Amino acid sequence: MTVSIPTLRPYQDSAIANFDKCVLEGRRKILIVAPTGSGKTVIAAKIVQREASAGRAVLFIAPRRELVHQASAKLQAVGVAHAYILAGDNRHNAYARVQIASIDTLRARSHKLQLLNPQVILIDEAHLYVTKIRTELLATWPTALLVGLTATPSRKDGRGLGVLFDELIQVSTVAELTELHYLVPARYFSISEPDMSRVATVAGDYKQDDAATAMAPLIGDIAQTWLSRAGGRRTVVFCMTVAHSVSLCALFASAGVRAEHVDGKTPLDLRGAILARFAAGETQVLCNVQVASIGFDLPAVDCIVLARPTKSLVMYLQMIGRGLRPAPDKTDCLILDHSGTVHRLGFAADERYWSLDGHADLSTAKAMREIASGKDMTCPNCFCVFCGGRVCPVCNHYIAPRGELVRNMEGELVEVGAHLPVDDASRLAFFAELRGHGDIRGFKPGFAAHKYRERYGVYPPWHWNKHPPAQPSLTTQRWIQSRHIARARAIGGK
Repeated sequence: MTVSIPTLRPYQDSAIANFDKCVLEGRRKILIVAPTGSGKTVIAAKIVQREASAGRAVLFIAPRRELVHQASAKLQAVGVAHAYILAGDNRHNAYARVQIASIDTLRARSHKLQLLNPQVILIDEAHLYVTKIRTELLATWPTALLVGLTATPSRKDGRGLGVLFDELIQVSTVAELTELHYLVPARYFSISEPDMSRVATVAGDYKQDDAATAMAPLIGDIAQTWLSRAGGRRTVVFCMTVAHSVSLCALFASAGVRAEHVDGKTPLDLRGAILARFAAGETQVLCNVQVASIGFDLPAVDCIVLARPTKSLVMYLQMIGRGLRPAPDKTDCLILDHSGTVHRLGFAADERYWSLDGHADLSTAKAMREIASGKDMTCPNCFCVFCGGRVCPVCNHYIAPRGELVRNMEGELVEVGAHLPVDDASRLAFFAELRGHGDIRGFKPGFAAHKYRERYGVYPPWHWNKHPPAQPSLTTQRWIQSRHIARARAIGGK
């Protein structure tokens, strides 16, 4: 019996259409990028259903057991029969048309790979596959159509995924999905900030043991802040080390809060029980180390505590994304940032232009937001981090400019963390003309954004791509020509 897939959201339909277009153009390594909570697995299930119905063998690979089970549930919902390649699971069948595999189990059973001959391979959390061992494993099937899925198409060190893929489809953005109510807005509080000046950097991020030492003085502050600001919210706490997480968990428990700790080495049966209690609401606070940042899907979570600093935009967005899914009676997600990360990496809803070479400069997203809404402000009264004016949206405290006497103001609350579009008709017209020029000349899609940045110093807002390209004016053509001449002279003078 054939089961139809649930109605896709408009942006998911658009992703499938763009995927089909890439395949028709001969692309064989396609990366689909969509924010956490946007339903990447639903898009994948649609692709798997269609490919299997057409008689093609499909292999879906996930980096964790929980993601294998999530993918299986989506496929079962649409009536796609499948087998498993998963340690400890006896539902295996090497001749099944659709296989769902754990990457580690697949590697461990590499001697049996000759039994598999997938024509389509989908890999979840694709940013985790740019390693020597995993790329070699994928190279086992060089003719297969490779489809990657991720919310953050960049490695931890900021480098891109061009080594694996030759096309990137950006489905939507956090700002767009928040506006459409597919995600909830985040409210940011940066209460205290550790001294990270002496913390070493390893592989693009803070060294865990050193960072845990820097965070140690804030343990009491973290618990007290949560009690005063987020008591009653379902909360995930991201910690640096096991010892750090256990200490925080004990502190919450001593204050009468139902809290549990879990880490990557927690036995699977115990981990499952802990996560089940948290999902059922029996536990209110989950302290974790490298467990809940990937493959953790609980829409009821409405508070994220950043008790671990990070330099990695990938890690930061993955952590915040755990709290942005909508749920009944959930209006927002509280971000209690004890690491100062929001000041370094910005808001989750900032416009970001991803590419196969890596993400855009972090300063670009921040600069765009500052042009649109004003600079980031941290309220000295309640420590809310916001942009768009000088009145705190939480406590109405007025932040006076330097030299002005402090005064209180009545004011209407504004949405915290919202990205306001740049309402500049001349800039939008210029960008539309750049896109029109690029279409005429057959340039790559990123041409217009890069030229816009040359002129204004920032990238244009993502939603401007929805406007149709325009015929380039004589002024725009002359400006483009002048840039080419200037570059030619610079190269010739070297």
